[in-house]
Amino acid sequence: MDPFLKLLGVKVERIEPGNCTLCLDFREELTRFGGTMNGGAIATLMDAAGGCAVLSYKLGHNEVTVDLNVSYVKPVSEGPVRASAKVIRGGRTLAFVDIELRDGKGDLCATCKGTYMYLDWT
Repeated sequence: MDPFLKLLGVKVERIEPGNCTLCLDFREELTRFGGTMNGGAIATLMDAAGGCAVLSYKLGHNEVTVDLNVSYVKPVSEGPVRASAKVIRGGRTLAFVDIELRDGKGDLCATCKGTYMYLDWT
Protein backbone atom coordinates (compact mmCIF):
# COMPACT_ATOMS: atom_id res chain seq x y z
CA MET A 1 0.00 0.00 0.00
CA ASP A 2 1.04 3.55 -0.72
CA PRO A 3 2.82 5.20 2.28
CA PHE A 4 0.50 8.23 2.08
CA LEU A 5 -2.59 6.03 2.31
CA LYS A 6 -1.07 4.21 5.28
CA LEU A 7 -0.57 7.57 6.97
CA LEU A 8 -4.27 8.36 6.48
CA GLY A 9 -5.30 4.94 7.82
CA VAL A 10 -6.86 3.64 4.59
CA LYS A 11 -7.59 -0.09 4.67
CA VAL A 12 -8.36 -2.52 1.85
CA GLU A 13 -11.72 -4.12 2.52
CA ARG A 14 -12.25 -6.01 -0.75
CA ILE A 15 -10.25 -6.49 -3.92
CA GLU A 16 -11.12 -8.50 -7.03
CA PRO A 17 -10.03 -8.08 -10.65
CA GLY A 18 -11.25 -4.62 -11.67
CA ASN A 19 -13.00 -3.93 -8.35
CA CYS A 20 -11.82 -2.51 -5.04
CA THR A 21 -13.38 -1.25 -1.82
CA LEU A 22 -11.32 0.84 0.57
CA CYS A 23 -12.33 1.87 4.07
CA LEU A 24 -11.38 4.85 6.24
CA ASP A 25 -12.41 5.57 9.81
CA PHE A 26 -14.16 8.88 10.45
CA ARG A 27 -11.74 10.91 12.59
CA GLU A 28 -11.56 14.52 13.72
CA GLU A 29 -8.29 14.99 11.77
CA LEU A 30 -10.22 14.38 8.53
CA THR A 31 -13.03 16.85 9.23
CA ARG A 32 -13.68 20.47 8.39
CA PHE A 33 -15.61 23.17 10.22
CA GLY A 34 -19.04 21.80 11.12
CA GLY A 35 -17.80 18.29 11.84
CA THR A 36 -18.18 16.80 8.36
CA MET A 37 -15.45 15.02 6.43
CA ASN A 38 -13.14 17.23 4.41
CA GLY A 39 -13.77 17.10 0.65
CA GLY A 40 -10.08 16.49 0.00
CA ALA A 41 -10.13 13.43 2.25
CA ILE A 42 -13.19 12.14 0.39
CA ALA A 43 -11.56 12.71 -3.02
CA THR A 44 -8.34 11.06 -1.83
CA LEU A 45 -10.15 7.91 -0.70
CA MET A 46 -12.11 7.74 -3.96
CA ASP A 47 -8.98 8.25 -6.06
CA ALA A 48 -7.16 5.54 -4.10
CA ALA A 49 -10.06 3.11 -4.62
CA GLY A 50 -10.03 3.86 -8.35
CA GLY A 51 -6.29 3.27 -8.55
CA CYS A 52 -6.63 0.03 -6.62
CA ALA A 53 -9.32 -1.21 -9.03
CA VAL A 54 -7.07 -0.35 -11.99
CA LEU A 55 -4.07 -2.13 -10.46
CA SER A 56 -6.16 -5.26 -9.91
CA TYR A 57 -7.51 -5.09 -13.48
CA LYS A 58 -4.16 -5.09 -15.28
CA LEU A 59 -1.59 -6.78 -13.08
CA GLY A 60 2.07 -5.99 -13.61
CA HIS A 61 1.51 -2.30 -14.27
CA ASN A 62 1.46 0.78 -12.11
CA GLU A 63 -1.07 3.57 -12.66
CA VAL A 64 -1.42 7.33 -12.33
CA THR A 65 -4.53 9.46 -12.24
CA VAL A 66 -5.26 11.41 -15.43
CA ASP A 67 -8.64 12.85 -14.48
CA LEU A 68 -10.89 12.71 -11.42
CA ASN A 69 -14.40 14.17 -11.39
CA VAL A 70 -16.04 14.06 -7.94
CA SER A 71 -19.67 14.96 -7.25
CA TYR A 72 -20.45 15.50 -3.58
CA VAL A 73 -24.01 14.34 -2.92
CA LYS A 74 -24.34 14.46 0.89
CA PRO A 75 -22.01 15.48 3.74
CA VAL A 76 -20.20 12.65 5.50
CA SER A 77 -20.70 12.90 9.25
CA GLU A 78 -20.07 9.34 10.40
CA GLY A 79 -18.00 6.39 9.43
CA PRO A 80 -16.46 4.17 8.62
CA VAL A 81 -16.41 5.60 5.11
CA ARG A 82 -16.20 3.20 2.15
CA ALA A 83 -15.19 3.91 -1.44
CA SER A 84 -16.04 1.21 -3.97
CA ALA A 85 -14.54 1.35 -7.45
CA LYS A 86 -15.21 -0.60 -10.63
CA VAL A 87 -13.28 -0.50 -13.89
CA ILE A 88 -15.90 0.11 -16.59
CA ARG A 89 -13.44 -0.03 -19.47
CA GLY A 90 -9.78 -0.91 -19.58
CA GLY A 91 -7.76 -0.28 -22.71
CA ARG A 92 -4.10 -0.56 -23.66
CA THR A 93 -3.02 2.64 -21.88
CA LEU A 94 -6.11 4.00 -20.08
CA ALA A 95 -8.74 2.68 -17.69
CA PHE A 96 -12.07 4.32 -16.89
CA VAL A 97 -13.52 3.83 -13.43
CA ASP A 98 -16.80 4.52 -11.60
CA ILE A 99 -16.48 5.11 -7.86
CA GLU A 100 -19.07 5.52 -5.07
CA LEU A 101 -18.46 6.68 -1.52
CA ARG A 102 -20.83 5.73 1.31
CA ASP A 103 -20.90 6.77 4.95
CA GLY A 104 -21.28 4.59 8.04
CA LYS A 105 -25.05 4.35 7.49
CA GLY A 106 -24.52 3.13 3.93
CA ASP A 107 -25.85 6.39 2.45
CA LEU A 108 -24.41 7.52 -0.87
CA CYS A 109 -22.33 10.64 -0.20
CA ALA A 110 -20.26 11.10 -3.36
CA THR A 111 -19.85 9.71 -6.85
CA CYS A 112 -16.80 9.89 -9.04
CA LYS A 113 -15.54 9.11 -12.52
CA GLY A 114 -11.82 8.60 -12.88
CA THR A 115 -9.42 8.05 -15.74
CA TYR A 116 -6.13 6.32 -15.01
CA MET A 117 -3.07 5.70 -17.20
CA TYR A 118 -1.06 2.50 -16.96
CA LEU A 119 2.69 2.71 -16.39
CA ASP A 120 5.29 -0.03 -16.58
CA TRP A 121 6.71 -0.96 -13.18
CA THR A 122 10.22 -0.31 -14.50
